Amino acid sequence: MQNFFQKLLQLPSGEWNQIQKEALIDLCLLGMYSDDRISLAEQDFIEDEYTQLKWESGISFSGYLQRTIPKIRSVKNNSQKTNELLQDIANRLQDDKLKSQAVAELEKLLSTDGIINLEEKFLSKVKTVMGI
Repeated sequence: MQNFFQKLLQLPSGEWNQIQKEALIDLCLLGMYSDDRISLAEQDFIEDEYTQLKWESGISFSGYLQRTIPKIRSVKNNSQKTNELLQDIANRLQDDKLKSQAVAELEKLLSTDGIINLEEKFLSKVKTVMGI
């Protein structure tokens, strides 16, 4: 998991605009919470590594996480709200190439602790919403 976020936090600025980076982070966080198994070490790593991301927002990366994680937790057990958030993420990603890349990164993330049934269902839902 840590290698995944290390790579994610070093995305080239030219490929991803700030809105798309935020959408990718939201998707990954939603994926992390899809199996109800996120470790404290994973959260700490994200917070420790945020300075490596070419973050171009008025809010710091850790501030963004503090604002976003409760939103992710609040929708993860509500199918309709999860679908709405996934649609919002897809809209923010915009580009089909970035959607495919985001799904590929999500698959890597989900496979770090072994894809289980809940994660497979989540990944299938993501692919449907992204049109993949």
